Amino acid sequence: AGPSLATLTRPQWTSPEGGGAAALAHCGAGGGVMSTLNRAQRDKIANFQAVTGAPAKLAAEFLKRYSWSLDQAVDIFFTEGPGPSFSQRAASPLAAVDSKKLDSFFRKYKDGDADVDAISSDGIQELCNDLGISTLDPVTLVLSYHCHAQQMGIFTREEFSGGMHRLGCDDVAKLQAKLEELRQALVDRNACKEIYGYTFQFALDQGQRCLPVEMCLEFWKLLLRNHFALLDQWLAFVEQRCKNAISKDTWLMLYDLATQVKPDLSDYDLNGAWPVLIDEFVESVKTSAAGSAA
Repeated sequence: AGPSLATLTRPQWTSPEGGGAAALAHCGAGGGVMSTLNRAQRDKIANFQAVTGAPAKLAAEFLKRYSWSLDQAVDIFFTEGPGPSFSQRAASPLAAVDSKKLDSFFRKYKDGDADVDAISSDGIQELCNDLGISTLDPVTLVLSYHCHAQQMGIFTREEFSGGMHRLGCDDVAKLQAKLEELRQALVDRNACKEIYGYTFQFALDQGQRCLPVEMCLEFWKLLLRNHFALLDQWLAFVEQRCKNAISKDTWLMLYDLATQVKPDLSDYDLNGAWPVLIDEFVESVKTSAAGSAA
């Protein structure tokens, strides 16, 4: 079974025989953005980039302009930013959203704890039941993307309401009617790239920079089946070779390998700036192919 939006919790995905420290050590240094910023600000820049695909400098400019409010900066980017993104194309800016209906929609699935103004795992399970989908359905990742959800297994009021406004949905029937359109994002190469990039940041535990390999394997099965001809070989290779964690660079570059390089890898540039794990995978596939042809 793959990762469930409602039930996935961090302990299920702890790194083997070394915990988070070993995973971070394995993933190494690098990837830092603007050393003068604090960790929370760097995390917001990374989140902004994952959702929008914007370069770090532009992400920092938008966040600074809007006092480091991630939701506001992302919303304005999609309104003013360069080029239409999937989020902008899928949203229904002219659809009327009834604030009272939307509040009732949220409260129906809200956590029973009066102190928690969010939809947590039980509510997400109930919402998925009402939508007629499994919590393991990858369309839940597309929904989370539109809500700009920061953490798996929970939708804050702000996240859920913002997502429903962007999608033009104020009740479960409207959201259900939108599912097929959202599901197309997983098939469209450019749209899926946005969802794919967002998923890495979404699944990270706070303070971590790498994802446990077990989690990555499940997400790759959900997100890359339509786009990566060598997916099964890649999964087998990673299971055998990689025991700790996957860095963001490897995660993102894998999508480029899947969608920009020929399935026979004949146009793969060994001198390109590919992560070592991907270089080793390509070498393994080519060696295997050469042995079969001999």
